[in-house]
Amino acid sequence: MKGIKFKLTIVLAIFVFFTLCLIVQAFWLQIIDVSKFKKGFKKVIIPCKRGVIYDRHGEPLAITVQTPSLYACPDLIDNPKKIAKILSPILKIDEKELLKKLKRKGEFIWLKRWLSAEEVKKLERLNIKGLGFRLENRRYYPHSFLAGQVLGFVGIDGKGLEGIERKFDKFLIGKDGYYYGLKDARGYISLSPRHPIKPAEDGASIYLSLDYKIQYAVEESLKKAIKKWQARAGSVIVLVPQTGEILAMANYPFFDPNHFRNAYPYLWRNHAIADVFEPGSTFKVVLLAAALNENIWTPHDILYGEKGKYCIENAVFHDVKPFGWLSVEHTIIYSSNIGAIKIGEKIGKNCFYKYIKKFGFGEKTGIDLDGEANGLIRPAEQWTAVDTAAACFGQGIAITALQLALAYAAIANNGKLMRPIIVKSIRNFLGKEIMHFSPEIKRQVISKKTAFQIKKILRKVVLKGTGQEAEIAGYNVAGKTGTAQKIDLETGRYSPNKHIASFVGFFPVENPRVVIAVIIDEPRPVSYGGIVAAPVFKEIAEYIIWQWQLPPSSRIVRVVKNEDKLIKESQEIYKNKEKIAVSNGIMPDLHGLSLRQAMKILQKLKIKVKIKGSGIVVKQNPVPGTHLKEGMICLLELGAD
Repeated sequence: MKGIKFKLTIVLAIFVFFTLCLIVQAFWLQIIDVSKFKKGFKKVIIPCKRGVIYDRHGEPLAITVQTPSLYACPDLIDNPKKIAKILSPILKIDEKELLKKLKRKGEFIWLKRWLSAEEVKKLERLNIKGLGFRLENRRYYPHSFLAGQVLGFVGIDGKGLEGIERKFDKFLIGKDGYYYGLKDARGYISLSPRHPIKPAEDGASIYLSLDYKIQYAVEESLKKAIKKWQARAGSVIVLVPQTGEILAMANYPFFDPNHFRNAYPYLWRNHAIADVFEPGSTFKVVLLAAALNENIWTPHDILYGEKGKYCIENAVFHDVKPFGWLSVEHTIIYSSNIGAIKIGEKIGKNCFYKYIKKFGFGEKTGIDLDGEANGLIRPAEQWTAVDTAAACFGQGIAITALQLALAYAAIANNGKLMRPIIVKSIRNFLGKEIMHFSPEIKRQVISKKTAFQIKKILRKVVLKGTGQEAEIAGYNVAGKTGTAQKIDLETGRYSPNKHIASFVGFFPVENPRVVIAVIIDEPRPVSYGGIVAAPVFKEIAEYIIWQWQLPPSSRIVRVVKNEDKLIKESQEIYKNKEKIAVSNGIMPDLHGLSLRQAMKILQKLKIKVKIKGSGIVVKQNPVPGTHLKEGMICLLELGAD
């Protein structure tokens, strides 16, 4: 009996000992030295899908699809040289490069990623031992070229490299899942029940402000204009002035992000935000805004156009057409450079510079895209008299197309400058919104009254000025043309035959729905913005009217029939002052004239002048009607009328 108990005790002790050993070993492997335990298992990655990029209506612009890639197991390849020779013409890869890969030792090596359907078909027919296919996630852009520079593209490693893909890569990329499994003798991996599965989390989806239908219409119109005018390049931006939402942003030449390797890196750039240019006469609205908002000029004040030729220091400025007397608003309507210079002289460079900065030039707009340029605006204290004069009609400064579009949007939006919106919202893989981008007012640039005055003038630019090609029957369209000379990089001077043609406008004037900016680089043989760019604006605007079914304007803004007659009469009065003074021998009425205009008259009358203040003539002594005497001195008080 005692012997049996002893034996049972020994057996029990041995059982307990081995049980404890197993527990200790399991604890050591799974808790203390888990890495060694996992060496017997293979970690299998469950790939996530990159988030989808949609337009504002939910149309997918960038998706993820599974595409076969070709791999090789070099250890199983019998004749690497022969196989490299067979594969080279199919894969379009150099034979030596393939042979180098096939000779490597190992179980796995990629030969070519993302095969075409035709390549897969040819390879399947060969049925070569040691080659295999593996499905991989690949970025696909279903609309090909559409908004290519905005969307950007994804590299072979799944990382965003340009555009939205790059800017929002951390949201789009997602998180891979994984599980651990054991490999059997045939190479198959079976799931280990001891380790839980970590499911993959797909990337968040991005909802853009773009409207893919408008984007398509914009690209078609831009491409047609570029080919018609044999231009080098072009950009168009369409945005909502009240919110800053960008409905379309196109750059030509286009590129297909599905085949980004086939395009030069220059084509990847979003030129509408990354490249700067001299805007020309489209920039005159900034000058006009400063003049009216500071009450320095009124739209109907008169100035002298110098008959198309005006000298400042050693520089001579010209107009395309010679102008005599004209009003401030006619300076904009008929795009007189000399008239703009005269307006700028009275404003002063510091005031003008202040409004340039207020409109956002010289700084990034804050759009959610990488690669945006600041523009080139030198501080006002560095401007010479010639620099100031050139800036009045948009030369000697450099801006981006987006900055220009937003400046016009501020005028259309009653003086409020908006931050541009390209992304409306971000939603995670469960569809929950995690970020929302609301309209943001950056600042009030000009008063509502000033904005209204400028809208009226820009309406007249389209009705009877340089922008008539943008007019749409039944709709109040407003805008401004621009034709700027480009710098010749070889000579460092302005080229006589290279220009930037532009038109920026909005409609309807009474309640602007969209702003459209059209920039055409180096059109030939014609370079005028009113001829080259304005028709592009019109074509896009007409599509939007049709797409949105916009009703005609309730009240068509027309030009007053007698307006031209009245302005001509007022100009004739000023023109005749010199004749009246000379013929009658009396002191003329100089009130309202610029210093230059008053001096010109008094010099012919051989009257010496004393000057007080700056601006236009507000007082004079002797008073008008005084009989002229030899040696008479006239005191002119200048100021704001």
